[in-house]
Amino acid sequence: MNRFIGLATLAVVVASLAVVDLAHAQRGAESKAAGQYNFYGKSSSRSMRGAREYSQDYRQYAQSTEKVDQELAQEVSDAIGTYIVKAQKHMAWMRKNAIGNQETLASLDVIDKNLADAAKHHKEMHDCCAGPEVDKTTSIRCCEGIDRSLAMAIADHDKLMKRLGFPNPTPTKK
Repeated sequence: MNRFIGLATLAVVVASLAVVDLAHAQRGAESKAAGQYNFYGKSSSRSMRGAREYSQDYRQYAQSTEKVDQELAQEVSDAIGTYIVKAQKHMAWMRKNAIGNQETLASLDVIDKNLADAAKHHKEMHDCCAGPEVDKTTSIRCCEGIDRSLAMAIADHDKLMKRLGFPNPTPTKK
């Protein structure tokens, strides 16, 4: 009888450890997924903000000069395009991992639409800056479109990240 109680106790302990280990593994996987979601969310935010800052800086430059330097315009256009593509890539990752969460998918639809609009304005800017002469007025208009589209994408993205529990961090003071 004592042997049976000892074996039964051992079985309960082993089963308990297995359940604890499974729960720990599940929390670890959820934690990893949350960490990745946070990383890609913040990376997409940085990319959108980077593209917007380049667009705003270029627009200020173009408004302050008689003739836009074609090499500078192409460099800025390339940077804006790179940042928009990175943001779209990160949004695609977030979408892939939001399967079943209709509210998140709806938010991502709106963000993706605004990113597509920014990409459309960027293509116009890129084409405008590709020739030997940059059409200053057209390039400024394209940057205004990029800025508007990215402003909406960033605002919607910030709301999404806050709802998901990943608000933008407060900048550290130096």
